[in-house]
Amino acid sequence: MRALLNRLRKLLASGPNRIALSTALRGTMATAVPLVVLPHIGLGAIAYPAVLGALATSMVDVGGPYRTRFVGMLIQALGGPSLLLLGSVAGEEWWLAALVMAAIGIVSGLIRALGPGGASLGINTAVAFLVGLQVGASGAPSAPWAGGYGAGGLLTIVVALSFWQLRPYRRLEQEAAGAWEGVAALVVAIAVAEDGSVVARRRREQGIAAAHDAARNAVEQARASIGAMRAGTAGPGRTMAQLVVLLNAAARIGAAVVALSEVAPVPDRPAAMAELVAACRAVAKALLDGKGDLPLADFRRRFETARAAAGTAQDRADLLAWAQALRHLDNAEEALRLLFEGRQRSWELLQLPFAHGLPKGAVIGALRTHLTPRSAVFRHAVRVAGVTALETAMLAYFRLPRGIWLPMTSLIVMQPEYGATVRRALERTFGTIIGAALAGVLLTSVHGTAFYDAAIGLLLFLTFLLIRRRYSYGITCLTPLIILLIGMSSADPWFDLAERLAYTVAGALLALAAGYLLWPAWEREQLRDRLAAAIGAVGAYLDAALSAMAAPDPEAETNIRALRRQAEIAVANADAGFQRMLAEPARKTPLIAAGFALLVYLHRLCRHTIALAAQLGTVAAPPELRGDLQRLLMAALDDAAEALRQARSPAARPAFDAPLAELASACGGAVAPLLGRLVSDTTSLLGATAAAAGRASQV
Repeated sequence: MRALLNRLRKLLASGPNRIALSTALRGTMATAVPLVVLPHIGLGAIAYPAVLGALATSMVDVGGPYRTRFVGMLIQALGGPSLLLLGSVAGEEWWLAALVMAAIGIVSGLIRALGPGGASLGINTAVAFLVGLQVGASGAPSAPWAGGYGAGGLLTIVVALSFWQLRPYRRLEQEAAGAWEGVAALVVAIAVAEDGSVVARRRREQGIAAAHDAARNAVEQARASIGAMRAGTAGPGRTMAQLVVLLNAAARIGAAVVALSEVAPVPDRPAAMAELVAACRAVAKALLDGKGDLPLADFRRRFETARAAAGTAQDRADLLAWAQALRHLDNAEEALRLLFEGRQRSWELLQLPFAHGLPKGAVIGALRTHLTPRSAVFRHAVRVAGVTALETAMLAYFRLPRGIWLPMTSLIVMQPEYGATVRRALERTFGTIIGAALAGVLLTSVHGTAFYDAAIGLLLFLTFLLIRRRYSYGITCLTPLIILLIGMSSADPWFDLAERLAYTVAGALLALAAGYLLWPAWEREQLRDRLAAAIGAVGAYLDAALSAMAAPDPEAETNIRALRRQAEIAVANADAGFQRMLAEPARKTPLIAAGFALLVYLHRLCRHTIALAAQLGTVAAPPELRGDLQRLLMAALDDAAEALRQARSPAARPAFDAPLAELASACGGAVAPLLGRLVSDTTSLLGATAAAAGRASQV
């Protein structure tokens, strides 16, 4: 039991889990208060509607700038009751209900263009209308439901504002901590020893690639959040400036250790790796706790000892990586000191102007851009409107007592990409099956008791904790919660649950059919362009790194860091597209093998370029030797990207051998083997491109 508690404590101490836990606590506080307070003041009739409104409004708060979050929650809190009333009235005429649902479907699909908050707002406003349909069909008075729904939404806004004012930068600090934990996990993956077998080497490389992607995603997510917050901050923004320094330090340490994954280990490396992991986790812990020191003394001593004993080129490669890591840890230590010293500057709260927003016309411009059949967002909106309007017409015409689960499921399941729709359908269906069974147990065993409300409170907390990190688990908790909140009394609750389950399965199947038949956006048709864009981005990064080998240039180093981010993002986008393609139906098979090979070599080429960039300043390559190899590599990568777009085979492999041998001999050290790996990656990429182009032409 003690080991289990320690494990649980460690899990909850991480940055991403802290974010989920704080969100769950805030959401549970907003939703549980009506459940506890309203029955004691004679307003028990609106308790469940208030919980439902608070739940929907909390779901709309997905993070981002304060003003955007506030506006989204306010629209939900005020618009939700209006749509609920409209649903209770529109249900009398099936054609009116279908027409309103079609309009809501178009809007809820289009506002995905505004980001994750828009997608959540669209779904929850549509659900409010569907709840109104069920309330109207049951004969229950709609005014108490609408009033309770709105009161719960407004209470959620009050709770959220209270948390924002108490800790205005807390979420940013948690996301920065998550980035440092991601870098620590990357170091752990690189430190894994090999036994020399091909299987172990491949497994280690896959682990490094996965950890590299996870660290990059964590850094980019934190960058996006800080960038959005800085856009709404007046004055110098000292806190966010220090957080930017911390993120830059994390990204550069990650780049430094990636270089070590490409050279053979030295005896002292495992101990140094362990100390670096401890230092990265110490930075994350300090950000989460708001205090703490970094354990850098042993790391510094080890570095000084290694520098005094460095002899071989391989030793110097490790020494360079440790020097870079130590320099960035020093920067992080200084940033933490300044960050913690500024905690008592309450006047910084005044630098968050609540009225700051997007440039005039930005929202309308974004929506107008997608008002075309060429837009995947527009096609998705039409699919949502068509399917949900048809289902709403059926439930209103036939007076299906629990029929709202049919359009509600389709609304939530349908995604712009078919592969994502398949995944969401499976998660929703299996989560609903388990959740419906749990709801049946609660309805038949503890309904009308204090345990019933306690179960609702627990389900609220678990839903908020899991819904954005483990969707299927979150749905397992959300399904019985919705059943318990909006389910009307019945003589046979098990029959009602079976009926809801049948509607859920039917809604998921209709969503899959719509995604397949109505303007499908097949990832297999876009994968070649994504791979070509990734080859181009990695090629631009490699070109800049090779050009900078002549002499150190601070301006060039800044440009190289920006190109590295672009290359990593492009490779990650291609990888995500490939994964979505795997969920698509028939005719995807010819692209799988070639696409997988291309992604493997793209990951390698990107990682080896990061390792080469980490060596800049250690060698000065002769321009004439560097230029010959550079031109051949760039021509080969450009041809590979163009060949993918045109579905043709690339030209024959260039004559890399002679310029490679001359440049490697001139550079020596750790750079020489890296140059060989870059040429090998490019050659392999050309072969995979020929296979991919040929296979793609068969699709």
